Amino acid sequence: MKMLMRKIYLLCFLFLLNGLSAQKKDKLYPITIYEKVWSEKNSETRLKLIKSIWLEDSTFEDPSASVKGITAFNNVINEFYKKNPDVVLTSGSKVIKDNYVTWEWKITDSKSNVIMTGRDFARLNGKGQVSKIIGFWDKEVSVSEADNLKKLESDNFNVVAQYFECLFKTKDFIKMSTLIEDGAVYNQAEGLPYGGTYKGFSEWTKMFTKSAEFSSFEIEKEPVYFSDASKNEVIIYFTIKSTAKKSGKSISMPISEHFDLKNGKIVAIRAFYFDTKQFAEFLKSRK
Repeated sequence: MKMLMRKIYLLCFLFLLNGLSAQKKDKLYPITIYEKVWSEKNSETRLKLIKSIWLEDSTFEDPSASVKGITAFNNVINEFYKKNPDVVLTSGSKVIKDNYVTWEWKITDSKSNVIMTGRDFARLNGKGQVSKIIGFWDKEVSVSEADNLKKLESDNFNVVAQYFECLFKTKDFIKMSTLIEDGAVYNQAEGLPYGGTYKGFSEWTKMFTKSAEFSSFEIEKEPVYFSDASKNEVIIYFTIKSTAKKSGKSISMPISEHFDLKNGKIVAIRAFYFDTKQFAEFLKSRK
């Protein structure tokens, strides 16, 4: 009897393990198609692939382009192959966390010489489609350079993590001020009641104070951190729960914030809301 129960437990465990593995593979499906999209040189065939994972509000951004929609994304790849007709694209293993995926890639010529390397970050919508791709380009680096970049990446990550902790949890603005470079710029979406460009930490605090007049904020989903040391840039994705002061209603809103750093301090922040118009209307609503 005991032997039978052990076999049953083992079968259940294997079934659960296989189920988790299948879920992971299913989540990677749009990324698999995305990679096929980049390898497909025929525009019409590629367009059909794009339509299966891309929406009209899906966005692609890298140092060469910033576009939204299916046709615009296909045109980016058309232009890429006009300039690089014989290249081969390959990619590394994927790291998945919630609906975010990141992986490294490289581009080689017909003689297998490396032309460019980089890293992509993808946000998925949970329905088999891609909401956003951000691509970073890197140059081939030596081991020592790679070690330096790794340390810089860690340092930048820690600065941003401390900033996030000060702003949303400890409310320690004195410590936060030590993380901000003099004259640092914060860009908030113009459509928000506290939207605009704020320069210098004293102006930042005015913006934080003004935003608190419209709503209270709490973290609903902890941030996912992505870092590109070669550009001194950190990107975080998180979700806030906001309760409007005027209406008393609450809303959940995914946000990404792009941090630029220099010499261990933040020099610029750009905040992006999943739906800025909806969030602005929510803050202003009285009902």
